[in-house]
This record gives sequence, C-alpha cells and structure tokens, in this order.
Amino acid sequence: MKLLLNRSRAKKLQKILTSKDKLICALLYVAGVVGIALFADMRVNQNSFVSENALLPGYVVTKYQQQSVAVSLNKEFSSLHDKTMRDQWIIDQFTGLGLEVYTQNFTVHRPITGDKITGDNIYAIYRAPKVASTEAIVFSTTLKESQFAVPLMISLCHLISKQTIWAKDVIFLISEKEEYGIGAWLQSYHDITTSPYITASPVLAHSGAIQAALHLDMPVYSFQRLRMYVEAINGQLPDIDLVVLVRQICRQERIELLLRNAPHDIGDFTGNLLGLHANMAWQAAGRVSFPSALYHPYNIHAVGVQTESVARRNKFSWQHIGRFTESVLRSVNNLEEQFHTAYYFYLMPCVQRFVCLSVYMIPCGLLLASTAAKVLSLWFQCGTKSDVVGAKMFFSDIDVNTIDCVYPLIHAILFGLLNEIATSLLSQSNMLYVLVATQVAVISSVVFTGVREDWRLHQAFVLLLHVLTMVLLCMLNISLTIFYAIPTTLVYLLQVPTTKVGRILQRVLLLAVNPLVLVVLYSYLYVFLHLPDQLQGSVLGPLLEHATSVIESKYTLGVWTWSAYCYLLLPVWALQWTLHLPDVSEVKEVVEEGEISPSDGQGISKEEAVDGKDKTE
Repeated sequence: MKLLLNRSRAKKLQKILTSKDKLICALLYVAGVVGIALFADMRVNQNSFVSENALLPGYVVTKYQQQSVAVSLNKEFSSLHDKTMRDQWIIDQFTGLGLEVYTQNFTVHRPITGDKITGDNIYAIYRAPKVASTEAIVFSTTLKESQFAVPLMISLCHLISKQTIWAKDVIFLISEKEEYGIGAWLQSYHDITTSPYITASPVLAHSGAIQAALHLDMPVYSFQRLRMYVEAINGQLPDIDLVVLVRQICRQERIELLLRNAPHDIGDFTGNLLGLHANMAWQAAGRVSFPSALYHPYNIHAVGVQTESVARRNKFSWQHIGRFTESVLRSVNNLEEQFHTAYYFYLMPCVQRFVCLSVYMIPCGLLLASTAAKVLSLWFQCGTKSDVVGAKMFFSDIDVNTIDCVYPLIHAILFGLLNEIATSLLSQSNMLYVLVATQVAVISSVVFTGVREDWRLHQAFVLLLHVLTMVLLCMLNISLTIFYAIPTTLVYLLQVPTTKVGRILQRVLLLAVNPLVLVVLYSYLYVFLHLPDQLQGSVLGPLLEHATSVIESKYTLGVWTWSAYCYLLLPVWALQWTLHLPDVSEVKEVVEEGEISPSDGQGISKEEAVDGKDKTE
C-alpha cells in the first residue's frame, strides 16, 4: 500500500507491469510450479514428529497374546455363511465378554441410480471402569465375505475386558456397506441429520465424546505390510500426531507401513513424488477413499489401515496385527485432551515426512501471483491515471457501463446451476448425456458474443475471479487448488491477442482445461502411474461410475466437490471461453492511430493533459 501511495513509485510500478508483464508472469508461474515439484525433495519437506507427549508412542507394554483365540474365532466365523447367523454370532461373542451390544439398521436412498441400500450395524461398548464415560475411542471394521478383522476385534475384546487400565470407553463398531454404514452410525450417534438420503434407527446407548478412531480392513491375516489411509472427505486430514503414532508403532513392531498406492517408502525424490501425487489426487477429488474418511466431519481424527499380502514374503500374522492394534488404542487412551498441538494442514510424500502449511503456501502464492500480475497489467492498460495516488488510481476512470462485466458472470453461474439441477434429477443412464449437453451449451454460447471495446477490462475481471476462486479453494482443499491451478493458470495467461491460427490454438487449450476434461485427464494419469493393471478394458464405464460417485457423495456424504465444480470452476471457465480477444493486427492499428506527432502540438499524453488543466484552473 505504501508503494501505491507514492506517486513516483506508482508510476514505476505501472510502467514495469505494462512493459514487462509477460516476463513477470512467466517467472512467477515457473517459480510456483518448480516449488510445488520440490515438495518431494527431502531438503524442503521435514521429518514427522509427535507434538503431544502424552501419547507416548511405542512406550506401551503390549499384552496381546490371544492369537490362538483369534485363529479359533476365525474358524467359527468362516464357517457361517448366512448373514443372520453371522450377526447373531457376533452379538453372542460380545455379550459373553460382558460388553453392551446393540444393533442399528439403516437405509440409503441413492439419488442418481435410484437404488436402495439397506444394512445393519453392530456396535459394542466397553465401559472404562474408573471414569464416567466422558470420552471414547472407536475401533471399527466392515463386514465382508473375506474379513479377518472381526475375529481379531473379538480376540482383542478378550484382553480389554479383563483390564482396568482404560481411561476411555472403547466402542467396537462392525458396519455393513462400508462408508454408508459408518456414516449412518455417526449420524445417529451425534443425533444430527447430515443427509436426508440416509435414514437410520437411533443409537440406543452412547458413550462420551469420541477422541479418535482406527478403522482396520483385513482382507488377509498373513501379510507383509500395512497400507495407511489418512485422507478424509473434502480433502481434509487428521492431526498428524495420530499419523505419526501409527508409523512409530509399526516401526516398533517392525512392520512395513506405506501410504496408499506408494510403491515404496525409501525416501528418494521419485518415490516421494509418486506418493505425493497419489495422496494429493484423492484429496483433490474429495471422495471417500476409505471408511475412516467419514469421521472427520464430526471432529474425530481417524486413520485407516489395511493389510497387504505379497506372494511368498508374508511374515506377519494375528500376533503382530493384534499387538499393533492394542498399542494404537492404548496410546490414544493416554491422551489427556483432544488432538490440538500438531498440524492439520499438510501434505505427505511418504509416511516419514510431510510438507507443512507454511512451506506449501509459498509456491501456491507465487503461482497465483502470476495471474494477479496479469490483472494489474491489464488494468493499467485500460486508461487508468497513473498520477492519482491511493485508491483513486484504481477506480477513477472506471465507467459505469463496465458493470456489464457482471452479466456474463450471471449467465455462467446459471450454467453451473443448470448443470447441478439436471444431474440431480436424472438417472445414471442419462448422466453422460446431461454432462455432455451442459458442456455443449456452454461451448456453443461463444457464438453469441463478440469482441468488446473494453476487452482488457473484461479479461482482467475474469482473471481476477480466477485468482479469488483459487484463493478460496486453497483454504479448503489445497490439493484441488494445485491440480486445477497449474494447467488453467498457464492457459489463461496465454489468452492474448494473436492471429487467427493462434486463436484456434487458444481455443483448443481452453477446451483441454475444461474442468470436466481435466477430471478425465487426471483420472487417466492416476491410473497410469499407480494402477497400470486397470488400463485395459472399457474406459467409459469407470468414468461414468466416478462421476456418479462424486455427485451422489454430495447428497449422501456431504462431499462438496461437485458444488465447487458447478458454482466456481465451471462459471470462471465459461467466462474465459466466451471472452473474445481482438486480432493482434487490430490492436496494433489502435495503437498507431492513437499516436500523434509532437510537432502537431497534440503529442501529449492523457496524464499531461489532465495536469495542464489542473494548473490552468
């Protein structure tokens, strides 16, 4: 602001931004992209650590020796194939150990497909013997055909029910239908309605405030390593203390721990870059990556763990996963207050290292600053007086007719509103046609617009909206901001007056950064890098399933990714698409006509004319 209030400095700033705008924008953009890529470098990220000393990770003396009990329970559980018999067997096991056991039924109405999902949740509460049930820990799993976590959970209950060291209640939750079952149970436990599409019976017994949750998926009981899932819905993350707790306990038990689809955890640049991309991709999508993602909206920090088998290399079994689970629960039991001392905003290239908020915001700021510099350059080219200081320098020459900039914005928002309403009312079979129709409607709207006399002002307005949109998303979902801002910022900065051939190329690039097209391209990139085995077969089916899942998650699980697309990303892109820029030859002609020879006595600038008029008065 001090720079703008100084008249001479303001003139220098205007001269630099108008004459060197391309160089400044290019340098800022390259610096931002390079800075983001350096997140994988070990000199930029830092080693993760525990901020809450009360957790005491790795110092708990584990007493789990119930592996024989788990094997016996697994044989009994595997012999039951009827759902009713399995549910009753689980209830009898918990009841025999003295726990409070309850069931809950739920129904999920899928708004797009029209299907109805029904299921039952079974939950048992172990009451801490020396406290008044003011706090609780959740240990959850899902009921599947091949699920060894249920016998492990019951075997752990054999140990916990005999101990008196617990300061928090332990809730054992076995849900059906994965995220839908856990979402229904959490909705009823907190006695709130987060989605009208989920109806569930009330929870008959409560415990205290849930401090943390551990979700275990155990498709195999003999495993080589564990996969950890930390992403919650809408790109949120749990307190990093809980993540580090799981890592340190795995290290103590000598169990290899990896993040999601990371190939390894060596810590080299390439491995960190792939791991960072895999985790940021799921954060950007905002979808449910694991059932543990449903706890975060209720201010419950949770992580998910899954056993993974490697042919002829499995060396861990019931004993190791039992000790791991007990150690995690007992460490959280030591917590004297809620998680609050560590980081909530971070990025993880691997389980051992992370990038904190103060580091990753700098490259993002540089990336957005490239667009902001272009906005100022265009503004100064609109005829603004450079000799007026303060806020007048920015608003003195704006004509009232420039309010016409708002009209295209209203039209673009209406396109987004139409897109959301149409997709929510139609079935899955018509979903693809609706998405294509809305995109065609936006693209064809360009024929109804033309080159405006104040095209610089309109372009500055569109780029300013782009910056503000990215700043808003940056505070909500940093991964979505990075994945969307890198290609769109580059293409938007390339929208300059050019020849007809260049304009065609600009239109092609704009189509390539359409939000829906970017989803397809990033989906292909994710599968190519992390799931190459799934590249074979039809592509249209998985893409339609992904779109349906994102839209349905908005109504059933509270994921706002689709709303951000309809009300933020698509309108700004539509404004940029309908913006007509003049031919480069026309711009040169305007400049040449405005240049008058000084010998005519009229070769003075607008600013000099204003100064002369003021002196005469």
